Order: sequence, then C-alpha cells, then structure tokens
Amino acid sequence: MIIDQTTSRLTVIMPSWVGDVVMATPALRLLRRHLPDAHITAALRPGLAVLLKGLPEVDDCLEISPGGLFGPLTSGRFLARNNPEAVIILPNSMRSALVARFSRATHRIGLKRQGRSMLLTHAIEPESGEQIHTTLEDYVHLVEAIIETSAEPDELQPRLAVTPEDQEAASKAMNLDEGPYAVLVPGANRQDKRWPAECFAQLADHLVHEHGLRVAVTGSPAEQPVVQSVLDHANNTLIDLSITSMGLGGLKAILADASLAVTNDTGPRHIAAALDTPIVSLFGPTDQRWTILPGILERRLLSEPFLPEELVADSHADLCRIDRINVNDACAAAAELLDGLPDRDL
Repeated sequence: MIIDQTTSRLTVIMPSWVGDVVMATPALRLLRRHLPDAHITAALRPGLAVLLKGLPEVDDCLEISPGGLFGPLTSGRFLARNNPEAVIILPNSMRSALVARFSRATHRIGLKRQGRSMLLTHAIEPESGEQIHTTLEDYVHLVEAIIETSAEPDELQPRLAVTPEDQEAASKAMNLDEGPYAVLVPGANRQDKRWPAECFAQLADHLVHEHGLRVAVTGSPAEQPVVQSVLDHANNTLIDLSITSMGLGGLKAILADASLAVTNDTGPRHIAAALDTPIVSLFGPTDQRWTILPGILERRLLSEPFLPEELVADSHADLCRIDRINVNDACAAAAELLDGLPDRDL
C-alpha cells in the first residue's frame, strides 16, 4: 500500500478541463473513504475550485498555473508551502509530474505515461487492453492501485454540491422560482462538437410549446456568439445566461434546479450529471465511450448510432458529423426524460 492511514496531508493535482474535474470526484470519494482523517487538498487551475466547493471529500483547494516556462516550478513551490506528504497526479502530462516533483512531497504518484516515470516515486501501470477506458475509470484505477482497495459501484457516480454562494450567484442570473425550466448548452471547445444553433432553437421552441418550460441558454463569455445565434433562430424569448457573471458556481445551482439539460459533449454535461439533472447529450465526432458516466439519468444521441464497435468516432469525423442528429430525435429524448420526472419537478 503506497498511502496508508498514517498519511495526514495529501494533495491531488486535478485535471484542467471542467468535465474531467467532475469525473475525478469518484476518485476523491474513494480517497476520503480510505483516509477519513487526512487533510486532502485539490490543486486546480484558476476558476475551477468552485466546482469542488461543498464536497466533504476535499478540505481545501489551491489554484495553480503550471503553464509557461516557469509554471511547473512556481506551482510546485506553491504546493510545497502546504507540506504535502504525498501528491497524486491525475493528469497524464509531463508538466503535472514536474509540478509534483517541485512540491518536495515524499510520495509522487501517477500513471506511467508520457515517459515521466523518472519524476514519480510510484508510476502506476495503466489499465491494459485495447478496450476504451473512460477518464473516470482511469482516475479510479489510479486511486485503487494506491490504496489497494476497490471502489464500490455506488461510489462511481460523479457528485457535486451546491453551496449557498452558488445559489446566490444563480439567483442574480435568473429567477429560479418563476417556473420549471430547461437549460441548453450549445457551446463546446471545438466547432465540430457543436450541434447547429438552429437545431437548438427548434428544440427550445418545442420545449416551450409542448412542455411549458422556460428555456435558458448558457455558454462561456467566448461562446456568446453561439448562444446569440440560438436566441436569434428561436421563435420564443429565451433566457441568455452567457451575458451574466454567474460563473461555474451559479451554473451549478441553475443546472441542479433544471428539469432538463440538453448539451453537447462539454463540461456542463458533466456538471448536470453530477447534480442528478436529466440530460440529453449530443455526440458527434467524439466517441461517447470516453465519457460514460455511471448512475446518471441520461439519453445519449449519437450522430452515427450504427458505427461498428471496433471503430472510434473520433477517427471518423465525416461519418459522425453532429449535424446528422435529428431535431425530432432530440425532442423525443427530452419528452422521455420529462415524462418520467416526478410531479414536483414539473
């Protein structure tokens, strides 16, 4: 066992993407079960700490910026001030391993990838085989190897918490008590992962007319043009969340109270899943098997549902164009989820 219950101070270097941070929460939960009395610190890039606020698995969060020439050195020295006995590295990058090396922790543990074993005291072999493993499974596998304990099935669902500060930020962005609503997420970090704005707009109109829902459209400040395009194509007045300053905390609270979220393969999908919000997820040229989330209420719509299992959607962009997903299919998936909700959500 690499880390036992005598470990009192532990730092976990978290991933850089919103969705990956959410997918790391089962690994954090497993760590907390094994180390109930340890002080566990999550190290994240600026802006992401709010995602973990309210979770009992983490005692505090430190923001680090490991980019640039001296980023690993300055970030590692910053972590060293916290006197970690062990650092667990969830990302697979060489840069994150350098941060751990400069933290001066006795134990530096991560998966054996990208030739970085020399920087680690314990390099864990990744899961073998040609089968696709989700990022969530990779994180849990690493922690299982560290503590020599397997996760229970009910520990694998990603979880987030909504704090009073999150609720306050959300209430400034929209009126949560005015009636049930759906949230649409038309953005993504790549253009080819974005379902067309006019399709989102048609779905929004359907949700308004057929289900009596208010519809909010969210996106980062950089995605405001995408959100505006949805608003322009819709025949009904939608709520524009992209122009608010609610941040990820406010988004958590809004998604937690939503009757439904419809989203591309992007970070808010994972946030909604971790808050038990029903989701329609839209997958184009990214294989949905990378990000399957256990225990959530979700309908996944694939641009090419009959792609042979031995093929990966990421390698077949033309065949898996996201605009092949039909609006009627999205409406049907939304109705299936909404019809199954208890009356209090409607």
